[in-house]
Amino acid sequence: MEGKLQTSFIPKQPLVETRVKKTSAPKSVFLIIGWLVFLVVILASIGVFLYEQYLTRTIDSKNTELSNKVKNFDVASVDHFVKLDARFQTATTILNSHLAVSTLLGLLSNNTIQSVQFTDLKYSYEDGGKLSLALSGRAPSFASVALQSDEFSSQSYLQNQVFSNLGLDQEGQVLFKFAASVDPSALQYKSVN
Repeated sequence: MEGKLQTSFIPKQPLVETRVKKTSAPKSVFLIIGWLVFLVVILASIGVFLYEQYLTRTIDSKNTELSNKVKNFDVASVDHFVKLDARFQTATTILNSHLAVSTLLGLLSNNTIQSVQFTDLKYSYEDGGKLSLALSGRAPSFASVALQSDEFSSQSYLQNQVFSNLGLDQEGQVLFKFAASVDPSALQYKSVN
């Protein structure tokens, strides 16, 4: 009666048959593509790292070069050129705002009729940069004064024109006074050149 008793409950043979499945081709293609992408990312990361190192070295060398140039920079020359530039700017400003009175004489000469003679000329600067002009004149007749008035009226550089104190002298010539403001843009030195 003594039979062999089985002391283990673990079966000696597998209960379910296990089969090894072969992987299909599409999974292996995705695996290859995944590895390729992984390698590309790794190579790109290494490339970016090396490029960053290159840029850092380049920036450091340029900073060193710049600091050496700053140390060797001649500050006295720069100050001299800054002062020279300020002088040029001031000279340009003065020339651009300068009024050439000789231009006024040329304009009056060109716009005075032959029978009128000016015996006195005075000018002064008004507020706002305008030039105030006062002339005394002589003409053979009142008609000549009227013609001169028409000639001056046609000129845009003369503003606020006034003929006054019309009268006759002992020789029968007409005496008059003329006053006007002169447009400064017509007399600017810059426009004369």
